[in-house]
Amino acid sequence: ERLIAVYSLLVCPKFDPYTFYFSQGESAVLKCNTDIFRAEYKEILWFRRTAEQDYRPLFDTRHGVVPLDLEGKFNTSMLPSSLILFNLSQTDSGEYLCAVMSGFRLCASGTKTLLNFVDSDMYGSGSTFYTVRSAVLSSGLLGMICALIINALL
Repeated sequence: ERLIAVYSLLVCPKFDPYTFYFSQGESAVLKCNTDIFRAEYKEILWFRRTAEQDYRPLFDTRHGVVPLDLEGKFNTSMLPSSLILFNLSQTDSGEYLCAVMSGFRLCASGTKTLLNFVDSDMYGSGSTFYTVRSAVLSSGLLGMICALIINALL
C-alpha cells in the first residue's frame, strides 16, 4: 500500500486582494494580515498561483516548504507574517495568498496579494507616457500651490 497524495481543504474568510506592481529585478515584501502573537495562531501558510499552475504551497512556518524555482529568491522576515521576494521577474507574476491557521487547522485570517509585472522600458523616463504624466502632475501641483497662496492672501 502506497500513499500517492494528501489533500486538504482550506477555507478562509473572504478578503480583498492587494495589488503590487514590480519591474525586473525589484523586490517585494508581502505582508499577511494577522496578529501572529495571539496564542491561537499556530501556523502561517503561503501559496502561489501563476498563469501556468493553480495554487501551490510556497512556504509554511512549520515545515519550510520551498519550490525549486524560488529557491534563494525569498525569505521570511523576522516575523513569519511577511514574505520577502528578491530579484523578481515576469515569471513571478501571480496571486500570493497567506493563510493564518489556528490550532484546530482552521483558517482564521489571510491576505491575497496580486503581483503584476510592469515592463520598466514601457514607462521609462524617455517614454511619452512618463513625459505627459510628469507634465500633468507638475501643472496640477503648481495649480494647487497657486490656489493656496491666493486663498491665504484673501
